[in-house]
Amino acid sequence: MQMQRKIKKAIFAGECMVELSGNISSLDRSETKMQVNFGGDTYNSAVYFARLCAKSYVTYYFTAVGYDKFSEMMVKRFSNENLNVSLIKKIKDKYPGLYSIHNDVKGNRSFSYWRSQSAAKLMLNDFIDDERHKIFTNCDLFYYSGISAKILEKRFEKKLIHIASKAKLTAFDFNFRKNLHTNIKTTQNLFKKINELVNINFVSYDDILDIYGKTDPKEFVQNISRKNNIILLRLHDHVVYSYYGEVGTVIVPIINAKDKTAAGDSFNGSFLANETIDKKMNIEEKILQAHELTRAVIKHDGAIIPQSKMPKQKRVANENR
Repeated sequence: MQMQRKIKKAIFAGECMVELSGNISSLDRSETKMQVNFGGDTYNSAVYFARLCAKSYVTYYFTAVGYDKFSEMMVKRFSNENLNVSLIKKIKDKYPGLYSIHNDVKGNRSFSYWRSQSAAKLMLNDFIDDERHKIFTNCDLFYYSGISAKILEKRFEKKLIHIASKAKLTAFDFNFRKNLHTNIKTTQNLFKKINELVNINFVSYDDILDIYGKTDPKEFVQNISRKNNIILLRLHDHVVYSYYGEVGTVIVPIINAKDKTAAGDSFNGSFLANETIDKKMNIEEKILQAHELTRAVIKHDGAIIPQSKMPKQKRVANENR
């Protein structure tokens, strides 16, 4: 008799926002058409992870929303993307945050944010009941970001870091934002503290430049690597990594980007899928496979590409091994 496989639990924590995008160059003269969608760093990663790990993981999205129509549609979208919504808290008189995104001709992004009334800031307020506690204490993977931590009050920032550290595997992406991480010294201390408590640390070189200034990528990775962690530092055409103390570099193919909105988020979701499911794939293959999804995502507008546009993953064929 074939043994039934144990379904694992993954929690992605953070803020999903209402996204406005479109060309507003003529807005000073007349109305213009804008696209309304949902997006957020950890949400984007959760979607791609859930698509790649549906047979092996229940993927939870942990946040807070309001009672408004946008919140209702947002939670429905989570469900439609196969994300479990049982951890989501509803908060009276609070709403999803909103941001607008503008892309230049090279696909580079600029953002404007409105999040002062964001419900996600309160996602850790009195949230633990017996059922939620059981899910958190038996979590196989917990993923969050520097945005997830910084939108919270200081006491809840510490609580989030503590909860995340109790998972069997904890992954983190700093995702530095100048309008959010306003104190560089505080940001450096937060990065150092979190890095000591996570198993997988995703870093972009742009973030490192903003946080630490000009730094040698390989030297930076070596300085924060340990025998029990993974560091992935993404640059334009290569990734510098430390894989349980082994440091190396992988050259990745580059293409012209239409929209880089979820380049890092999709990479992270795919790498986590490869790392947690396919133990026979080596680190170079895992990085290149994750980059394949990134290449597909940046060819399209928006953070989430249609399921039909997902590249075929070699790992999926090995999932039942």
